[in-house]
Amino acid sequence: MAEHSRQAVRELTDETFETETSQAPGPCVVDFYATWCPHCKAFRPTFEQVAADYTSAVRFYAADVEKCSDAAGKFGIRSIPTVVLVSGGEKVDSHVGGMSAEAFREWLDKHVAA
Repeated sequence: MAEHSRQAVRELTDETFETETSQAPGPCVVDFYATWCPHCKAFRPTFEQVAADYTSAVRFYAADVEKCSDAAGKFGIRSIPTVVLVSGGEKVDSHVGGMSAEAFREWLDKHVAA
């Protein structure tokens, strides 16, 4: 993945999750994942690719469920990867499982513009 797209995704921890997602100037997309999850690893390049396209409209974050267990519990994460759209610290929508870049953009475009 290109260097630009890696910079478009910021890593969260339980200590930073609330501040980052509730004080963001607009919507945030959080990819709840685990380093040991093969489906999460397969989805990550797609997540980074889409994040690079939406950097001006949306903030993109990655939350390892082992480092963000409180946040994962708050948002009811039961399966990974799960992508959650957050606005003002509250869940707006979520999608469980990986998806193609096209499907991810369609899901995101229901709520925000690129």
